[in-house]
Amino acid sequence: MSMANITTGWLKKETHGALRRYEKRWVVVSGNSLSYYKKDDNMSPPLGVIDLLGKKIVQSPDTDHGFKFELTDKENSYNFSCETKTEREKWVDAISCISYGPFGGGMFGSSIEVTVKREKLHGGRNIPKIISQCIGYLDNSFRLKENGIFRLPGNDKTVKLLKMEFQEGMEPNLEAKGDTHTIGSLLKLYLRSLPDSVIPSSLYEDFVAIILTYELNPKEGLNELRYLINRIPCSAYNTIRRLCEFLFKVQTFSDSNRMDLNNLAIVFSPTILKNNSGNLDLEMRDMQKLKKVTEIMIAHHETLFPGDKEEEDQEDLDLENIDPEELKNLYTVKMIKYQVQAREIVTKDKEIEELRAQLAQSQHTVQQQECTILEQQNRIDHYQGCVQRLENQVTNNKDTLSNFHVSTVYSVKCQ
Repeated sequence: MSMANITTGWLKKETHGALRRYEKRWVVVSGNSLSYYKKDDNMSPPLGVIDLLGKKIVQSPDTDHGFKFELTDKENSYNFSCETKTEREKWVDAISCISYGPFGGGMFGSSIEVTVKREKLHGGRNIPKIISQCIGYLDNSFRLKENGIFRLPGNDKTVKLLKMEFQEGMEPNLEAKGDTHTIGSLLKLYLRSLPDSVIPSSLYEDFVAIILTYELNPKEGLNELRYLINRIPCSAYNTIRRLCEFLFKVQTFSDSNRMDLNNLAIVFSPTILKNNSGNLDLEMRDMQKLKKVTEIMIAHHETLFPGDKEEEDQEDLDLENIDPEELKNLYTVKMIKYQVQAREIVTKDKEIEELRAQLAQSQHTVQQQECTILEQQNRIDHYQGCVQRLENQVTNNKDTLSNFHVSTVYSVKCQ
């Protein structure tokens, strides 16, 4: 089974109809689709083709009858069964790269270059967001002092949950769900899931050979290593630069965390640089050299990585020489992006119309209230006039009574 552009292998697929059962099928994941065949000769037409874009992947509980997963959308569902849990994880990673990739996910199993290109369509930067978020979480003095950082494992259940959320394009809350060892394990898991090491395996022999030069003349070795590092593709270069910069900071706390340059190189060298030949003798032969290269890059990161590498202008795309499948994927991603933007514009227009209606209603209500206030003010003025007239009448009546009293007293005295 391959984790490259094409993934193939045997799976058991659930049949449709009244009598449901699982039948062995040769499965090919290529481009944006999954095709399944009765035989693995690829000579006969496929029994079926499943469009993977936007499909949700659900892993079923493990049973004695296999390790199952389901591909589903609003209209259809397809069930598959694997022989082992590891096999299922590889298939799920390969499919989810396609299914969730256009929506900001699918980084587990995708190359760094592909992931960065996808994430930039959603506001991403020059390194995968999972790298920047994991480093951002770990980069404080309390967590950097944690004993065994990157060496001790985290909570496996939480690591799998966070992996799933990142893979589906979600924004996991690392502060709420993580701890130092769990986020460290998540970062290492992502690096292990890459189809190639951070530094492309095509440069493997060159990086290994440079150790001899460095041991004879460190200054010349650093110059050659810097030249070699500049050959690393842009997004991978920026990723390894950020990683080495952070790991250098980690080792400054080695008195507390017990992770010096040597220990960090042991942990990260297998994912930073590896050969994909599958030759175990070669890996054992070069193990110390790979560790040494990693140590040098961490210790001299400021010299070797003076700054971020910028992407070349992508507007002048060579459409004649570009791979048709890559062009198709690029077109699909662009179309999805524009469709999402169009839906957002329609939604915003509706929100604006609703706000305008609410504003008009509020203005009408204010006008009504102003009229009510004016009517009430007129009533108050009327009542005040009535009160004034009554007060005047009371005053006149008092004067009349007073005059009547005086006249009555005078009459009595005269008698």
